[in-house]
Amino acid sequence: MSEKIVLLAEDDSSHEALLRHAVSQSGVACRLDVVHDGIEVIEYLFCTGKYANRNSQESPSLILLDLKMPRMNGLQVLQVLRRVRGNDYTRFAPVVVLTSSESDHDIVEAYRLGAQSYICKPLDYPAFASAVADTLQYWLGLNKSAPKHHLGAYAMHEGL
Repeated sequence: MSEKIVLLAEDDSSHEALLRHAVSQSGVACRLDVVHDGIEVIEYLFCTGKYANRNSQESPSLILLDLKMPRMNGLQVLQVLRRVRGNDYTRFAPVVVLTSSESDHDIVEAYRLGAQSYICKPLDYPAFASAVADTLQYWLGLNKSAPKHHLGAYAMHEGL
């Protein structure tokens, strides 16, 4: 089985360090790729810009998306992904919003734009680490994703 990749979009270096530590302690085997703003999320997913040489066959199994980022925020990223959901790069990668925002507006908008989950970052590290571990265990372990080798055939069959 190929390595599961988690794409983390996080502009705060201290939050990134905490998340890296939580992932390493989660017991879930995965590779964490990190981008620092919404533009980099799009470049990473579509292998453009500074990610032009990234292997497009290594698509993320999960996207952890912060909302409050420079250049392009998380809601704007979700708007782009919603428009291009038919693309094989983004079709079935679940997006989990992992943010400090508890705004009802942000929650409603994130779901309206296609996020599969919305998690407010707990303030204390043990709760944060537990939330990260639970998220990884669910999305990379319990959840059954569509097999990537069937995506193209499914899209052609369904006329997508």
